[in-house]
Amino acid sequence: MKLWLNKQKIFDYINDHYPEHLSQLQELLRQPSISAENRGIHDCAELLKGYFNTLGCKESRIVETSGHPVVFGTFDAGADKTIVVYLMYDTQPVDDPGWTVPPLGGRVVDLDPFGKCIVSRGAINTKGELRAFLNACDSIIAVGETIPVNLIFVAEGEEELGSRHLPEFIEQYMSEMQRADAVFFPSADQNQNGKVTMSLGVKGIVYFELELDGKTWGFGPTEYDIHGSNKAWVDSPAWRMVQALSSMTETDGNTVLIEGFYENVVPPSAEDEALLNELEQTFDEGADKELMKVNRFIDDVHGREALLKYLYSPTLNIDGIWSGYIDPGTKTVLPYKITAKVDVRLVPDMTVSEVIPKIRQHLNNHGFHEITIRELESGYGWSKTSIQEPAAQALVKTYRDFGFTPEIWPHVAGSAPFCMFNRAPLNLPFVMGGIGHGGRAHAPNEYLVVEEGGPTGGLATLEKSYVSILDNLSQIL
Repeated sequence: MKLWLNKQKIFDYINDHYPEHLSQLQELLRQPSISAENRGIHDCAELLKGYFNTLGCKESRIVETSGHPVVFGTFDAGADKTIVVYLMYDTQPVDDPGWTVPPLGGRVVDLDPFGKCIVSRGAINTKGELRAFLNACDSIIAVGETIPVNLIFVAEGEEELGSRHLPEFIEQYMSEMQRADAVFFPSADQNQNGKVTMSLGVKGIVYFELELDGKTWGFGPTEYDIHGSNKAWVDSPAWRMVQALSSMTETDGNTVLIEGFYENVVPPSAEDEALLNELEQTFDEGADKELMKVNRFIDDVHGREALLKYLYSPTLNIDGIWSGYIDPGTKTVLPYKITAKVDVRLVPDMTVSEVIPKIRQHLNNHGFHEITIRELESGYGWSKTSIQEPAAQALVKTYRDFGFTPEIWPHVAGSAPFCMFNRAPLNLPFVMGGIGHGGRAHAPNEYLVVEEGGPTGGLATLEKSYVSILDNLSQIL
């Protein structure tokens, strides 16, 4: 018979060692790990390897790939069940304006209404949760208890680049992964009001650039920007790209006109419909709008209609577009080149492989043969885990143990490489969760709440929730 952990003893230890745990979190946040710039990546990987060794991993190594390394570790607890703990240690760049503290300083500041928060790049996405999970594991061992499941740590350094080379690692370590019963991603899933949300999946993504220059096109400037007055007799690659982009959607920019774009989209499953029936009763669109600083949704939809649009609509999004002179003041030029970054979010049953060919065919059909498509990521598919899976039920039990009724989402509109574990050949249930709050991921003043007593849990609550999740996984799987 499996024995429950003495959680109160562990929780007391977490409370007593808050300053130490906060310091360890600051150490990780202050170590740069900006994947897009290859800044601090290998140093951060070494730091993680040291953390795994300190925990007592039987094996800990840095696994090189064709890109940034994966940090791999195994903790043998002699348990019946084994969990892959998926982690990411890379972050976004920090050059965005608006930071009120040094973005890699790991500063603790007061943020209303939460109290003390740590403000730093990676605080919520997701080095904060990574270190909090390791703190939880350390605490179990420190009080003489045993981690109730075997752990396989997979910490990647390219999540922000689309997990380009994670498949290399998974293929190499397939036999290790196949020993697992589930995959867990530590996160902090309270909103700013303290409500606990639980997501059972993510959309897929394909990310690419569209580029046009005068030389490739055969019209317009061919080597450099020229004086803007020449527009009277010289074609503009910039206008040509604008026309190509405009051809891809209706005039509202929302309905995609690429031929076959929606052909593999399927409606919500019966399980999803049941979850939506519950979700629409508690969905707080005002909180989401406030967090994003938007005034309205497309077509002023609300409630269930908004949820259906958010969850089950594939998207074509322009992430950035640039050409010519964009600095202050005036400089009249006719640009020789224009580039746009674009992402497509995939819903069931769309596939990664169908996206680029459809984009290419659309451009060709509309006479834009000269526009180059450059894939920036290999992309990955959507991922879903049933609420009936024991791993999902273990998270639900944890939230209820802490006095929360979780708001359960069939999936979210964001993307993560969960399908690499969740679908063939591994087919492992993939769950994510934790009781805590942070915000402003990919934005200035990214934060994680560390103090207790506000509308959300702090660092100690987050660590305690991870202890309970591990305990419930050992009992329910």
